[in-house]
Order: sequence, then C-alpha cells, then structure tokens
Amino acid sequence: MFHVIEALAHADASLAWVVMISSEVSLLASYLPNSILSQMIGGEEPGGPSCRIVGSSRVMTTAQPEVAGYRLSGRLNFVSGVEHATHIVATFVDFEDQVRFALLPQRAGRVIETWDAMGLRGTGSHDWELDDAFVQEAHTWAALEPACADGPQWRVPDRSLVAWIANAGHAVGTAQGALDDLAVWSGESTTGDVSALREREPFRLEYARAQAAVSAARALVQEAWTRAWPMVERDEADPKTLGRCRLANVHAVHACVDAVERLFKAGGTKAARRSWTLERRWRDLQTARQHGAALEWNFDAGVRPQLGLPARRVR
Repeated sequence: MFHVIEALAHADASLAWVVMISSEVSLLASYLPNSILSQMIGGEEPGGPSCRIVGSSRVMTTAQPEVAGYRLSGRLNFVSGVEHATHIVATFVDFEDQVRFALLPQRAGRVIETWDAMGLRGTGSHDWELDDAFVQEAHTWAALEPACADGPQWRVPDRSLVAWIANAGHAVGTAQGALDDLAVWSGESTTGDVSALREREPFRLEYARAQAAVSAARALVQEAWTRAWPMVERDEADPKTLGRCRLANVHAVHACVDAVERLFKAGGTKAARRSWTLERRWRDLQTARQHGAALEWNFDAGVRPQLGLPARRVR
C-alpha cells in the first residue's frame, strides 16, 4: 500500500489521496460478514467488486432506532472522493451510547459541494448529507467489534496505525515528485540572477538537505514496518515496535512538508509559478498535514511505550 500510494503521489497528490482514503476506509467494510458485504458491493465478478468506498470515522450523524435498523441524519465533511463513490461509511452513536459504523450506498445521501481548499483541490472532498436515511442494523457494526475478515491488518490493536502508513507514502511520493521536477527545472535561471539554479551553491545545499530528509523519512518507514510486520503476522507485535511504526508514519509527513518548504524557498521567484508545479505540491502537502495521521498526538502516542508510559487513547 505504501509503495502504490507513493507512486501515485509522485504523479499527482490529489489522485493518490482519493485512492488512499478509499483504501483506508475500505478496511472498515471488512467488519461486516462476507455474506452481507457481497450482497451490498458484489464480489463474484472477475477482479473482485467494482466498488469505491469512502467516508469518515468522525461521529457526525445522529441515529433514531427503528425496527431492524436506524434512521440516520447528519452531515459528513471532508469526504474525499464522494462524487465518484459507490458506498459511504458513516459513524454514529446508538441508543446504548456505543459508537457504530454504517455502510450505505452513496445515493442514500446527497453531495454538497463545499471543497474549496488551498491544496489537494482535485480530491473533491465535499460534504455528504443524510436526512432520515434508513440503514439496516445488519449493515452496521460497533467500533470495538472484531473484524470478520481474517488477516494481519485487522489484528493490529489500532486500525489507524495500519491505515496511516498510506499517508506516509503519500507525503514521500509528493515530496520526491517535487524534488524530481525541480531537478529538471534547476537548469533555468530566476529573476535577478542570470545563472541557473543548479550552478548556485546555496540552492544545491538546500536541495541536498531536502533530498536527504525525504530519503531518510522513507527509510524509517520501511525499517520500522519491515521489522514490525512479521511480528504482526504472528500476533507478537509489542507496543514499542508498533510505537516506532507510528513515529515513522507521522514523521514522514512532517519531514516531507518541511523538505518541500525548503525547496520552495530555494527555488526563487519561479517557484511561485504554476507551470513549475512546485507551488502545487507545496500546497498539497500543507493540506495533507491537516489530516489526523499528521496531528501532534501521534508523536506522543509513538514514543510513550519507549518511555515506559501507558498507551495513549487516540480516539
């Protein structure tokens, strides 16, 4: 997953983001039994079901109990890819005060075009509104239930830890794309200096530091997860090992944002031109950093096991 999202982000950060979000949210669908899931999204056709699942794990809908199900109302925001989705995951609190997820067809609600952001503008991260929409109880599941699917990615104690490795891949791919683009453009001069960017030592030093930071962030993700994954498969992953994976995930996002910020400053006046795409990658990464995968508590949650502290409740 890391490598696929990285490759897509190298080409276009918005494309990679939509695929990333759909992949992450799709992990949640496996908390439904296969028999129910196949009825909803298919599964017998060659290549698997042609569904696109997006949604939100934030509790933004209210529920009224009804015979055999619930009536949901509310408005989800930042639903990346909602216009092209076939199904949406919504989150609510049931009458027993438990957090539950629901899988609904996209047509059960309506898309409200609200996405007007500085970066990741191609993601179509609009709102999706439900108004007294019925969902069968069989199409819902409690947040703390075990997954129906059998695989290591569902045995990790915190689902976000597995899902958010894709956010690290997104940041690394976007930043490396900026580096590769700028290497091509470095033969150009900028306003106020006739020499090419690559002929200036200050530019080369900044470029080198940025490349080193992105490469180091990528290496940490690979090192942490290469060590952890066999342990996850054996159900032997300890908090320190998983904490290192969380640190690697969140560090990658921040390191790549800082690296492209460094490139943008070093690129001179032409860095602001849209024809260079450097400003777009800068905006995309600034926006991506606002995701939960990059919030500061991830650093704290990642380091607590190493310091002998109890695990932090992340959600």
